[in-house]
Amino acid sequence: MGRLSVPVICGLSGGLAIPALQVVELLRALPEEWQEWADCEGSGLDPATTGTLADLVRQLADRIDLACIEIASEEE
Repeated sequence: MGRLSVPVICGLSGGLAIPALQVVELLRALPEEWQEWADCEGSGLDPATTGTLADLVRQLADRIDLACIEIASEEE
């Protein structure tokens, strides 16, 4: 698995945040890794279950993307 560099931003209230783009990239990268692991013989992972979980994570990434597009569109 490759390295992912994620910038951490400190908000005015002291809370930490990371950019949505990096969250979406991470959510899209995880299912790819899972599928590779599930395809390896002897991994012990059920390909059907792994595929279902991968689809759910991809859908979450899509929803975050859409929410960000909606927010950006409202700001224009």
